[in-house]
Amino acid sequence: MKDVPKACLLLPIKADLKSVIQRRRSTSATAAAAARDKMILILLLITTISCVCGKNVVKVKQTDYQAEENDSVTLEWTFTNRSDKSPNLLMIMCKLVTDHRVSVVYRLHDGVEVPEDEQFSGLVQCDRDVLREGRLRLHVSRLRTEDSGQYKCVVSTKYGQSADKCWLYVTATVAQEHTTTTVNPEPLGQERLYILLGALIMTAVIILVIILWVAAAAAGWTVANVVIRVKLVIAAVVIVVIYSIVTATAPEEQY
Repeated sequence: MKDVPKACLLLPIKADLKSVIQRRRSTSATAAAAARDKMILILLLITTISCVCGKNVVKVKQTDYQAEENDSVTLEWTFTNRSDKSPNLLMIMCKLVTDHRVSVVYRLHDGVEVPEDEQFSGLVQCDRDVLREGRLRLHVSRLRTEDSGQYKCVVSTKYGQSADKCWLYVTATVAQEHTTTTVNPEPLGQERLYILLGALIMTAVIILVIILWVAAAAAGWTVANVVIRVKLVIAAVVIVVIYSIVTATAPEEQY
């Protein structure tokens, strides 16, 4: 056998080494790409979870409220907030929306309450103690029928801005009729009038009897004649008294 050159013998070995190195490089690149893709997926998942969990959501506790005039009502919303965060970072705007106007019911800017519209001046109070818990409670007192409408509250936190609304219906109270017993002073006045009239009549009768008796004595009348004349005078006086009483108590005719 002829001697084979050494260069020819090393060619297959070099080819095998080159193939192995290429395979290892390919495997390393694939592993690195897989690790990179995995890291990207983890970052996307973390971002998505933080966005979903950190979103500010305002939810009204009750969609419809009913109350009567001059009563009070408490409107309540919930929103996303951490209990360790100060209410000074909140921005709240609550409005009454009707067909005719839009009125500011309550406003909070960086922890400072801004005066509301004149319609609700002094009539709305916010429970500041429950804002840390993510609850908004508005107490509206001395309700009027014009306070009916849609109440919309917008809450802004570090998680974003959100709003929700509810409806309030205020009905007018039915006026109750209070019947009071009035004392009519007319019977008492009539009674006094009758007493005075009776006293005057008795006085007049006595005077007439005395005059008649004196006249009868001067004229020489008998006792029987005097008695007859006294009875006639008394009967005439009684008739006049009865006629006066009937006339005074008769109802007046209205024309």
